[in-house]
Amino acid sequence: MTTTTERGAARWKPRAAARPQGLQSTPDRTRRVRRLPIGLATIAAAAALAAGCGGGDARRDTGPAPQRKVVVLGFDGVDPDFVEQWKDKLPNFSELMRTGTFRRLETTTPPSSCTAWSTFTTGMNPGGHGIFDFILRDPKTYLPDRTGAVSHKAEYRFGTLLKKPETFTTTMSGEAFWTTADRAGKRSVVLRVPCIYPLEKEQHGYAQGGLGLPDMRGTEGTFHFWSSELSPRDAANPELGGKVLSLASGDSVETIIEGPVNPLWKEGDPAERQRLSIPLKLSRAGKDALSIDVGGRKETVESGKWSDWFHLKFDVTSMSTIPGMARFRVLETEPHIKLYMSPINHDPEDPAIAVTEPESYSKELVRAVGDFKTVGWNHETWGLNEERIDDEAFMQDIWDTFRESEAITLHELETRTTDLFISVFVETDRTSHMMYRLLDPEHPRYDAALAAKFGDSIFKTYQRADEIIGKVRAKLSPNDVLFIVSDHGFHSWRRGFNVNTWLVQEGFMTLKGGAKSTTKKFLQDVDWSKTRAYALGVGSLYVNLKGREGKGIVKEGAEYDALLAELADKMTKVVDPETGKPAVNKVYAGRDIWKGPRLGDGQDMQIGMASGYRVSSATPLGGAPEGLFENNMKKWSGDHATTETALTEGILLSSAKIEDEHPAIGDLAPTILGLLGVPVPPSYDGHALKISAPAGK
Repeated sequence: MTTTTERGAARWKPRAAARPQGLQSTPDRTRRVRRLPIGLATIAAAAALAAGCGGGDARRDTGPAPQRKVVVLGFDGVDPDFVEQWKDKLPNFSELMRTGTFRRLETTTPPSSCTAWSTFTTGMNPGGHGIFDFILRDPKTYLPDRTGAVSHKAEYRFGTLLKKPETFTTTMSGEAFWTTADRAGKRSVVLRVPCIYPLEKEQHGYAQGGLGLPDMRGTEGTFHFWSSELSPRDAANPELGGKVLSLASGDSVETIIEGPVNPLWKEGDPAERQRLSIPLKLSRAGKDALSIDVGGRKETVESGKWSDWFHLKFDVTSMSTIPGMARFRVLETEPHIKLYMSPINHDPEDPAIAVTEPESYSKELVRAVGDFKTVGWNHETWGLNEERIDDEAFMQDIWDTFRESEAITLHELETRTTDLFISVFVETDRTSHMMYRLLDPEHPRYDAALAAKFGDSIFKTYQRADEIIGKVRAKLSPNDVLFIVSDHGFHSWRRGFNVNTWLVQEGFMTLKGGAKSTTKKFLQDVDWSKTRAYALGVGSLYVNLKGREGKGIVKEGAEYDALLAELADKMTKVVDPETGKPAVNKVYAGRDIWKGPRLGDGQDMQIGMASGYRVSSATPLGGAPEGLFENNMKKWSGDHATTETALTEGILLSSAKIEDEHPAIGDLAPTILGLLGVPVPPSYDGHALKISAPAGK
């Protein structure tokens, strides 16, 4: 497992560990360092043309327009209660509710984004596709790693020439339904569907990567923060979020931007060479601005505003670079200089990994709409949660990215001839995560003054979603079928439950020396010889099973069955002493809710908590801190991933009349394939929804 101490970013980089047994692989996706010298590049291009391949850029959407097109707009985290509450102010939602179909959409257990979107994508339950959580634990070592993209390191000859580029595979099993449609000759555009990286090769389709596509540092989104107020020792504190660097005092200072892992670095090399870096020069420019000079470009940026994109190039050798881009936010110029930088995106004009399929598609999008973010977790949630930026900076970034994704969506809808069009927007989800505290006066971080200014932020993202729905509807024909989908709903996260601490208190887990709690993570202080159960991930419970876990003690059969029953019985009786309310509504046994070849990779039990509760921040990393409950004092104040599934439904809106009263997210893949006239694979768990009336605009 590769870990990072940069809190506020991804806790784990894309995995480099062996895949679990029985995992179906996808074709490798290549991360390449660039660029060839001009002469070599010209020869390579000429050779490609001579071979007749034209660089692989021939249009894939040729042919006549279809009689009927299926369009799916995904809005991550849109809650059905909010839709019904605000429908009078959401004219396009309301029109579809009146003329088409509105249903609450059954989500997955757990109701987490990657689990739900993987079911949407593959038509299978988690036991089929293998995405049960944001983590995939190794039962032999008890260590967690991230699900999704698996990184395979690049190899070089003589320390200069690339022998084999870095590639990616995935921990997800199954095939995307649009790939199934692609084999049937159906043309598609698929934009930002979460958790499907690396992108599958298509013959008739175009795809833009979404959640799961890493930033240049190999994480989900590591920000930089520079401050002249921090000493080098303070900045080196591993508990600080993001990449934090100390600045010297003065009107002009020099520092660095720390970028990707050096592909040539190996164990034993100096630590300072492990990552590639580039110089950054900062100068005060008046009272409220900084002059930022990097890569030969200089821009004066005022306090409280985002800069334009800076294009960055990290040299691996004299013959290869890794291009990226980021933007800055000046936080303070007096008395101290404080500067924030977004995660470093792979440059879509010249990406070092495949951010689209085909790879040349990203360049087409840049030419059409300008620069766009490529990192999958494409909002500044980590910076706000660590309180390096404020609510205004966060929301400005939300609106900027909303416009960017909208521009790509409308351009592609207008210019591509497709049978299937899918575009997912995540701004509704990210805003709900960070701003729920300002909707909920009972939340520990509720602030009346901030609520007066930003309390309608979630509502405004629903309004923007409504505007986009209206623009898309205006471009559809009466025969086209439109689906509006969200993967799950939302809840306030007021209180955190320390699951491992509870397991210790109830005798299911024993810590070394008989301790009642520990400050260590990753289950380091657990006495496995006396431990029957442990928690890792977002609401996942595992049995310390003999023959499966490295130091398992619980026997399969009656002992295992009795332990599951005891855990469920006792945990559903847990009451928060501060509120007097039950904290856990349900504990699901994995074997009862999932089926399929990947069942053995999942958790033994999944916690379904009451609204207002989530597992604590320490629990996903195997922590067992003091106390059973804690107030959630972070700005990440809304959540869904551990709440009871029945309370966390998503939405399904359609321009068509659908007879089914209780659709599930796994029903969408067979429904869409049916509308396209493509046979449904036998591996699907859902069923095609019955459409009883033709669609209309």
